[in-house]
Amino acid sequence: MCIDPTKGDRPLETCEALVAEQKAKIRQLEEHLQQQRELCQKLEAQVKAVENAGFSSCATEVDITEDDRIQLIASLEKSQEMYRTLIKHYPNGSVFLFDRNLRYTLVDGQGLAAVGLSKELLEGKTLWEVSPPEDLPLFETTYRAALAGKENTFEYKYGDRVYSTTIAPVKNDREEIFAGMVVTQDITDKKQAEIALEEIKNQLEIKYQKRTEDLKTANNQLQEEIICRWRAEEALRESQEQLELFFSQSLDGFFFMMLDEPIHWDDTVEKEKVLDYVFANGRVTKANDALIAQYGGTREEFIGRTLYSLLSHNLSGGREIIRQLFDAGRIHIENDNRKFDGVLIWVEGDYICIYDSHGRIAGYFGVQRDISDRKKTEAALKESEERFRQLAENIESVFWMVNVQPQEIIYISPGYEKIWGRSCADLYAYGRFFADSLHPEDRARVIDNLTKKIESEGEIEYRIVRPDGKIRWIRDRAFPIRNQAGKVYRIVGIAVDITARKQAEKTIRESEERFRQLAENIQDSFWLMSAEFTDLLYLSPAYEQIWGRSREELYAEPLKMMEWVHPEDKHFLEEAMGLVLQGESTNIEYRIFRPDGTMRWVCDRAFSIYDESGKIYRIAGIGEDISDRKLTETRIQAALREKEVLIKEIHHRVKNNMQVISSLLQLQAQYIEDESTLALFEESQTRIHSMALIHEQLYQSEHLDRIHLPPYVENLIANLYQSFGCGNTAIQFNLNVAPIYLNIETAIPCGLIINELVSNSLKYAFTKSLKGLITVKFSELNFQLFQLIIQDNGRGFPADFDVENTETLGLRLVRMLAYQLDATIVIDSLCGTCYTLTFKELNYRQRL
Repeated sequence: MCIDPTKGDRPLETCEALVAEQKAKIRQLEEHLQQQRELCQKLEAQVKAVENAGFSSCATEVDITEDDRIQLIASLEKSQEMYRTLIKHYPNGSVFLFDRNLRYTLVDGQGLAAVGLSKELLEGKTLWEVSPPEDLPLFETTYRAALAGKENTFEYKYGDRVYSTTIAPVKNDREEIFAGMVVTQDITDKKQAEIALEEIKNQLEIKYQKRTEDLKTANNQLQEEIICRWRAEEALRESQEQLELFFSQSLDGFFFMMLDEPIHWDDTVEKEKVLDYVFANGRVTKANDALIAQYGGTREEFIGRTLYSLLSHNLSGGREIIRQLFDAGRIHIENDNRKFDGVLIWVEGDYICIYDSHGRIAGYFGVQRDISDRKKTEAALKESEERFRQLAENIESVFWMVNVQPQEIIYISPGYEKIWGRSCADLYAYGRFFADSLHPEDRARVIDNLTKKIESEGEIEYRIVRPDGKIRWIRDRAFPIRNQAGKVYRIVGIAVDITARKQAEKTIRESEERFRQLAENIQDSFWLMSAEFTDLLYLSPAYEQIWGRSREELYAEPLKMMEWVHPEDKHFLEEAMGLVLQGESTNIEYRIFRPDGTMRWVCDRAFSIYDESGKIYRIAGIGEDISDRKLTETRIQAALREKEVLIKEIHHRVKNNMQVISSLLQLQAQYIEDESTLALFEESQTRIHSMALIHEQLYQSEHLDRIHLPPYVENLIANLYQSFGCGNTAIQFNLNVAPIYLNIETAIPCGLIINELVSNSLKYAFTKSLKGLITVKFSELNFQLFQLIIQDNGRGFPADFDVENTETLGLRLVRMLAYQLDATIVIDSLCGTCYTLTFKELNYRQRL
């Protein structure tokens, strides 16, 4: 229970003490007032004595001497002075004397200054001159009543003060009234005390009533306490046992978190430091089994734990919760927590501060329950609602929901605006627009159908007319939603625009007719089977012309066709069946036997057909008689083989003729003594050999129109080294030729260029004693762009040698061949000699 003495909910003992204190003050005020009244009575008696003395002197004035008269007057003046002194010092009030003309003859007292009056302002003035107009009737009546012998006492409010006023007659010793006296006493404090006391009494009454209401049952039991004390004690013990049983057996977790020392929580403390103390010294002192089970521990592990331990996973969030609890005195929370093993749980709790008698926080009491399942359900529900919203607002179909009673549209998805061409807002406002949009020919049928289907699921197709006049076909499926009593209270549905489907069904019928006309008139055989190859669904008439058999025979037994397939080709069909069932298209060729024993070639192309779920449910194919084509192919293949033999023979003869020319040049060279002429003969031989190698490789290769470069370059370099190496074994070759195939038009210039440049390196770049390296690199930079690099590390060109303008036959020939290849050539002679050629393969019309 939260007890806060600063909130006005004080204990009964505190209220009773306050009442006693106020009563004591009231008694003091009453005693003081009584003293004032007694003083007034004494003053009144003194006034009477003075007046009597005056009248007596008048009566005996003839009997006294002048000295006695002077002495008497002095005595009277002294008595009046004493009287005035007493009135002047009359505490907390004032005294007024008035004569029969209601004129004030004497005014004095300490109370005059408190209300802004003085004796000089009032003495000698009549009542009408100084009295407030609104109070004049009251005072005139009471003044004249006093002169008539009647005394009046009443309360009079002047300004913000309240006075007890007594108006009484003043008599002489003969009991004759000769004046009136007004005695006022300031009783403002007394009245305020009475008002405060009355308020306290009222508050106490309210508290008593509230307490009586809250403790009605307990008070009824306490009335019998004297007679049956033991019964009350027994009931108390039973109540305590029940409370303890409830605490221990409740499904909700109960606990007490108490501080080692109470703390102040107000603006006079540093709250962050106080929170540090609370988290370090707030400990669980009592907890029931349900709470301990929430954390998955034992009582020994739980009792004594601090807030630092329980909220270590989120100290900042925990501090904020405790701050709010201490600020408000109580708090309701939902937040995440951790079990002792670190598993996340969600808890809902109500925490209430416990205060001591000085208003300090001594700890707090909590009721806490595990709401992890609810949170998971809420998260799942939220996710489900979000998925529904995303689905409903993003699908092209229209999702709708209506109430049965009253009939109103609850929800319509945005797809409505796209299909109907009308706004959702108008439909919400004017539900009749739905009926207005129905095609006149379908309106009555749709409304009647929706009325009948209110108790069960139903589907209907109808037309709508958009504002632009276009007609759309709709398929609408509706189903009811029932409440717990089984009564239909809502209808939901999905409307789909099937205009395209309807148009397609027109289109499909036309397509089917065209297909039928095509299938029954083409020479190819079209067939359609079930996915299991057990049922033949359709077979075009061309089948009978190709296979020489009736369609009815195959309809009756589809797999019988395997008996008419050539034994060597049956495995093609079996493999194709397996592939097409896996979704692959097949194209196979096989032989069949007709009933008359003749053999025909058939090309069969098969493919899968899928249903809406993506499952194969049909196999279709086209069978074509390719017997004539096969006969033609056989003849063409024979002709090609004869052509290949002829081409190879030509290459062989060209190569032989070149060898004959080379041999003739070698024989002629034997009769030449001039060294320069002999060198020309030798160079011509190598050039002829480089071309002969190409023809030799062509007639030995399977490819009659392309040269494989790596073996060709190796043979060419080997021949050149043998011809021009001159026995210099110190020269090494580095060949880096990519596996490239070139046509003969490109290969011959390349071979001649390699022949010329490698020959020059062998002849001129090195001396017999000089070690050397010749590099030949042939690579493809990108598609159809090639690079040829020929480099040596020899002595290079002489200083005065002009590479661009040289007239030597070899370099002139290289430039001519580069021009023929449309190649760029770069010559570098800084370190040895390096030739770099970049070119594309020459394109010529394909040879037959």
